[in-house]
Parts: sequence; C-alpha cells; structure tokens
Amino acid sequence: MVRAGAHVLLVDDNPKALEFLDVRLKALGYRTTIANNGEVAIAAVERDKPDIVILDVTMPEVNGYQACRAIKRISPKTPVIILTAKAEPADRFWAFESGADAFLNKPIDPAVVVEKVRGLLES
Repeated sequence: MVRAGAHVLLVDDNPKALEFLDVRLKALGYRTTIANNGEVAIAAVERDKPDIVILDVTMPEVNGYQACRAIKRISPKTPVIILTAKAEPADRFWAFESGADAFLNKPIDPAVVVEKVRGLLES
C-alpha cells in the first residue's frame, strides 16, 4: 500500500506529462510536487526532501542525468526513477551511471510507474 502521504517530486518540461502523472499519483494518495526543469528539481529536493523523484531526461539547461547526479549528492537515499523516450542501451547505461534507481521508457504505462514507485518506497 501507499506509505501515508509519501511525497513524489515529478520533473518534466512537458506540462501534459506532468499533469498525467500528477493526477494519477494524487488519486492513489501520494503528495506531489512538480518541477518543470532540472534546476527547479534540485532546489525542490534541497527544500522539500521528497520521498522519491520521477525525472525526465531531455530538458533544457540541466538534463535529467545531471539533475540525478545532483539529487543523489544532496540526498543519496532518495530513489530516482528516470522516465524517458530515449530507448537506446546507452541511455539506460547513463541513467544508472548518474545514480538512478530505475529506468522506464515513454510512453508510460501508469500501472508500471505506480508499481515501480511502490517498490522503491518499500525497499
């Protein structure tokens, strides 16, 4: 089950992708914070200490891999899920190299995202 009020930071420069995940996670009892770029995400981790981060890769200025590295320096135990349309083996490699705990491809299946969030929060 959902850890009561678990806080999820959603990071993507696509407002529709953010809204899609935000609505689904809130319906399941999660608290969410939205960041539309890597810099805002890093500041949100410092300020809000989320329980888990769902992070897109392709964003301007600070990409997802860079943001993941910074997040892991600030909060090493906070799980990070990389969620991206990039599907090459190198993309998976760079995600885990940057410190990600999971890698999921877009288009997303909300059930898979929720399952991954639950699994990482329970571990």
